[in-house]
Amino acid sequence: MRTMKRVFLAAAAASLLVASHGVTAAASASVQSASVRSTPAAGPGWHHVADFPAAEESRCHERGRWYLENGVRAYECRAAGVWELWVLTEPS
Repeated sequence: MRTMKRVFLAAAAASLLVASHGVTAAASASVQSASVRSTPAAGPGWHHVADFPAAEESRCHERGRWYLENGVRAYECRAAGVWELWVLTEPS
């Protein structure tokens, strides 16, 4: 089960990265960072799945919410020159 979940997440991440090149930012400006669970993304179970340009934080949150709807426990958008999307797939 855990292996299937990882395979699904890897496939979803790959397809989203490919699709993100043609997708426009359609997220509203009312995206609140309060919807993000603030857990350090350096522990076990955290996986870096995507990067977004510095001006596109809303796309990072939009993609993070998609992952939440599709089985991850939490997500985090971290500023590191670009917005890095991290997802938590296992309990920390």
